[in-house]
Amino acid sequence: MEKYEIRRVSEDDYHSIHALNGQLGYEYDEEKVKERILNLLETGTDIISVLEIDNKVVGYIHGIPYNTLYADNLINMVAIVFSKDDDIESKYMRELFFEFEKRVKKNGYHGIRLTADVERDMLHGFLLENGFENKRDLKHYIKYF
Repeated sequence: MEKYEIRRVSEDDYHSIHALNGQLGYEYDEEKVKERILNLLETGTDIISVLEIDNKVVGYIHGIPYNTLYADNLINMVAIVFSKDDDIESKYMRELFFEFEKRVKKNGYHGIRLTADVERDMLHGFLLENGFENKRDLKHYIKYF
């Protein structure tokens, strides 16, 4: 049995997180990943939980505050990323998610929202099995400066 731990992200996790992001097609400079982690840790508003197996980060969930004028305060899950190893994802996704959910509740949030790529079928099934509702299909727009 593998030794695993679910914990808060640390600066030292940047290399593994960079590699995990790359598996999803997000090519972002590794040093910038490190800078982003440091910045997010300093501001203290994001909730980032990592899954470490045998001293290697193999997954993480990143949530940010989502406050609007039409709903109670929520956490917007902006990333749920696992190693491409299906055994890791199927064994540990639920445990990482439930630990993340505990932290969200402990911090006074009323729920979790997220958007997910239409091709992430395993994630969609997981979310529906664990109390999420699919409210609507959305398009994703972004404008960089």
